[in-house]
Amino acid sequence: MSRVLVLVADPRWRRRAYAIAALVLTVLTVFPQPYVARAKILPQDSNSIGLGSMMNALGGQLQGFASLFGGAKQQIDMYLAVGRSDEVTGAVIKKLKLAGPGAYGSERSARVALANKVDVHSLTGGMIEIEVRTRDADEAEKLTGAYVEAISNRIVALGKDRVERKRAVVMQRFREAADRVTATENALNEFRRRNRLAEPQAELGSALSVRAGLEAQLQAKQVELTTLQKFQGPENPQLMAVQSQVASLRAQIARSATPAAGAAGPNVAGLSEVSGEYLDRYRDYRFAQALYEVYARSSEEVAVETLAGETASSVQVLEAPRLDADRKYNIAALALLALVILGAVFTEIYAPATGIRLFGKRAA
Repeated sequence: MSRVLVLVADPRWRRRAYAIAALVLTVLTVFPQPYVARAKILPQDSNSIGLGSMMNALGGQLQGFASLFGGAKQQIDMYLAVGRSDEVTGAVIKKLKLAGPGAYGSERSARVALANKVDVHSLTGGMIEIEVRTRDADEAEKLTGAYVEAISNRIVALGKDRVERKRAVVMQRFREAADRVTATENALNEFRRRNRLAEPQAELGSALSVRAGLEAQLQAKQVELTTLQKFQGPENPQLMAVQSQVASLRAQIARSATPAAGAAGPNVAGLSEVSGEYLDRYRDYRFAQALYEVYARSSEEVAVETLAGETASSVQVLEAPRLDADRKYNIAALALLALVILGAVFTEIYAPATGIRLFGKRAA
């Protein structure tokens, strides 16, 4: 140990050690030469393949349901998670047969090696870049291509699974909406038949018009009756006829004020009683019909999205796997070389110039 300290304190041996370390690290910085391969992909949503314009052409109005059924644009973080997932790594290992004799030995060793060699990160514009750094050019390109294929397949599979789950939900709700329309329509028709109604709004307006006409006639006859009573005797036939008409009009108005149903349907009082129940049933029917139309359009959206997923790729390869053209260097060796040079400058130049004692005596 003392001999080592003596050698370290000797400026000649120390400088020789610096020179040897710098030479070795310089060689290691250049050799073995690292190679970097990279590829750029752009995951696409349904809008990028024209689904939005298709649904607008179909009569859309589905913006409010897009987020409900998962049609919103996916976040780039989700694609990054897919690219870095164990499923993608496992698919690459299986495709290139990296786990076994002649490769990394075991799947765990292969995963550790790929974690050190492969970097999946995002770029501006929603792009995903796969960067592979190895000491073999062919291996770098093969790994990059395998990752592009594995990420694409995984995103497509997830998209198909999402569409299938959405389709199952929409079709179930569509059938329920159709059953609800049928039930509410039958209830409304049964209510109309039971109350002998064709269109309650129109009948109510007609009944009110009839009652208003009867009341107007009654007022006119009462004026006529008052006039005749002033100039005619109680036995006058004309006076008696007017009195009979007034009594008849009053009876008709009284009957219209009492809820009743005849062969032609309920009177105005009967219509007033059933109008509330009718409006409830009619509102349920209209709501069920509107809901049916919404889920009908949603089913069209799912059908178009399924077709688009089958006929178009969900991942666009913007830049195919390729090797970088510039010369690469070993970063670890380069960092150690910089550290050795910094140590040499400090011990051989800075310390003597400032009078710092490093090895028990002033450095020569």
